[in-house]
Amino acid sequence: MQEKIRRRIQVGGVVQGVGFRPYIYRLAGEEGLAGSIVNDTGGVTIEIEGQIQAVASFLRRLPLEKPPLALISDIVVDELPCAGDRTFRILHSEVRGAVSAQIPADAATCDDCVREMLDPLDRRFRYPFINCTNCGPRFTITRSIPYDRPQTSMAKFPMCAICQAEYDDPMNRRFHAQPNACSVCGPRIWMVDTAGAPIEAEVPVDEAIRHLLRGEILAIKGIGGFHLAVDATNESAVQRLRQRKHRFGKPLAVMLKEAEAVDGACEMDEAERGLLTRVERPIVLLRRRELSFIAESVAPGIPWLGVFLPYAPLHHLLLASGALKALVMTSANLSDEPIAIDNDEAFERLQDIADAFVMHDREILQRCDDSVLQVVEGKPQILRRARGFVPLPVRLPFDAPPLLAVGGHLKSTFCLAAGRNAYQSQHLGDLENLSGISFFEEALAHLKNTFEIEPEVIAHDLHPAYMSTQWAQRQSLQRVAVQHHHAHIAGCMAEHDLTQRVIGLALDGTGFGSDGHVWGGEVLLCNYADFTRFGHLKYVAMPGGDAAIREPWRMAFSHLMDALGDEAFSPRVMQRLGSNDTSIKLLHRMITRGINSPLTSSCGRLFDAAAALILQRRTVEYEAQAAIELEGRALLIDEEFIANDGGQDYEIAVVPGASCWNSNEVVVGAPWQLDPASLFRALLADIDAGEEESVMSYRFHKAVALGYFKLALHARSCSGIEQVCVSGGVAHNKLLMRLLNVRLRDAGFDVYLPSRVSPGDGGLSYGQAVVAAAKLGRK
Repeated sequence: MQEKIRRRIQVGGVVQGVGFRPYIYRLAGEEGLAGSIVNDTGGVTIEIEGQIQAVASFLRRLPLEKPPLALISDIVVDELPCAGDRTFRILHSEVRGAVSAQIPADAATCDDCVREMLDPLDRRFRYPFINCTNCGPRFTITRSIPYDRPQTSMAKFPMCAICQAEYDDPMNRRFHAQPNACSVCGPRIWMVDTAGAPIEAEVPVDEAIRHLLRGEILAIKGIGGFHLAVDATNESAVQRLRQRKHRFGKPLAVMLKEAEAVDGACEMDEAERGLLTRVERPIVLLRRRELSFIAESVAPGIPWLGVFLPYAPLHHLLLASGALKALVMTSANLSDEPIAIDNDEAFERLQDIADAFVMHDREILQRCDDSVLQVVEGKPQILRRARGFVPLPVRLPFDAPPLLAVGGHLKSTFCLAAGRNAYQSQHLGDLENLSGISFFEEALAHLKNTFEIEPEVIAHDLHPAYMSTQWAQRQSLQRVAVQHHHAHIAGCMAEHDLTQRVIGLALDGTGFGSDGHVWGGEVLLCNYADFTRFGHLKYVAMPGGDAAIREPWRMAFSHLMDALGDEAFSPRVMQRLGSNDTSIKLLHRMITRGINSPLTSSCGRLFDAAAALILQRRTVEYEAQAAIELEGRALLIDEEFIANDGGQDYEIAVVPGASCWNSNEVVVGAPWQLDPASLFRALLADIDAGEEESVMSYRFHKAVALGYFKLALHARSCSGIEQVCVSGGVAHNKLLMRLLNVRLRDAGFDVYLPSRVSPGDGGLSYGQAVVAAAKLGRK
């Protein structure tokens, strides 16, 4: 007989609600080990006892064969004296000590559950709440840790005898699957009309399909909130949805049955296909096929579609028969409002939009919109981080005290951090009204309670008019103000665990600068705690302030005034901008007299100006519309044209500053600048010559990439820094990132782009948390 030993194994990470305990039960049985496992506030605690070789094999296999939804952050092993256990047991969960366990994110319905749901002989045939330990809702139904049924919105549904037997059997796929249920004991769905009267239907799903095929708009309760749904192939139905929702230009997301069905609507490479089929089932931006069967008004004026696959059982049932080829599934709200989650709330808010409602009685405890991703330079990039990713932490490169970073103003998130974990909230939307702030406070209270983090410090943006900044200033805690673009670059650094100072290309819309101007086209020399501004896009006026964001022609005129002087008043310019003499003179007075015309170095506003000239995009209906359309137009030219373009390249001039890098790693003197005046002169010449919009759009992107590449070269020459981090909202532009990345890498730079956190303002709170922790650590 070999000598026996006993070990205590504490496993942290996402190890609750993912089938981890039955996995350990089976693994211990295979190795002939006795002991126990229990869920606790730190994750799981395992005790095993048996022969030395068997214990060693168990420890080796434990992280390698884990369940698909499990994420292990740490494993701590301690020696214990043998206790003489003869069996391995699964114990009841314990609440002890501070919370460090992590609630799993919501996971798409697994293949096994889909197969059972569509099997007429299965007892869960067509049951729209089927799930197991490998799939189903988690975060959106959870009140607190440990993740057990009494802590979820499933607590009010006592399991029938068969479901309970599944739940209690360690060898069953539904062992301790907290949402486990069936049609006998679980949640149910029904339909009501706009008067609140029940719509009689033997099978509510079939009735919903009939409504959709008639071109009606349905409000459908899902995992993290309601969707507004219409037949995505029905042009008039999509237009009616836009009119009722007051969403006239912004693209709508489309759900298709399976990846093979997406092939008929969009082009996609293997990386994009992989994103589409991930367990999170995010919306993925894909290139639309010219002969796509999706209604044109789903995404007007751009070559992309936001596509995702079914992730809830109800979605699969709606699309299973093939009667519906594709569904528009967009967030159930009016513009700038949080997504609706409660039945009564949805009925009240959506009565004027929906023709009927599909409701259910499983309570949604946390609003959570759909996540949005794209592939940039072969890697995932998050545009909106929500369902499927929240509340999983993003690691920090160093310890942080308990702190809260409140993010920005648009595409808002907050971030709770403690130790090495940063918990970003789900996408909150725009903090421009009381409903947005209420959602912010609701989500914050939930995460604070869940992870038992009581912040000692609040990090916030410099902008005094941001609602998030004003909220932070009302709190009686220590505050750390973080410059907007420093946060963008620091977040990218932290994600890649970079330890040395980097060259940061912060290509963004607008952010309050430390000199009081509006920044957004910056070259920063950064570490986590501080930065120096090496260079920036030349300042021009932003006439009308925020009005210049909604009306890109204002930025075009401002850049033309700087580039052309009096020639900016010529009839050809006014005609191109769609403006008359009176409006141009008004803008001129505003700019020359400094009336509501802050100076800006914004790269996003540079794109707006170019779109106003090239595409004659005078106003926008959603954020970044002009830049998105400009990129889309540039993609219409083929590779052969690009290789043989004999036209005049546009140029952004580099204006040397007095900056240099001394031995103390401090830049002194005036920053370098990028002056786009010659670009606009060349652009006007192409317009006069009748050049195609696609050609001008491509040349513009090429010029911007070349300008920032040159400035990066000068920054390296002064500092010796080889690492470049690119972030900010403009980093969502795939064409610009490709042109810039190729140049930088060919020149020997190490280039880093955000992947786990959005480069836009959705990732700002993570960067704020990083900077605040670094500043506090330095002190």
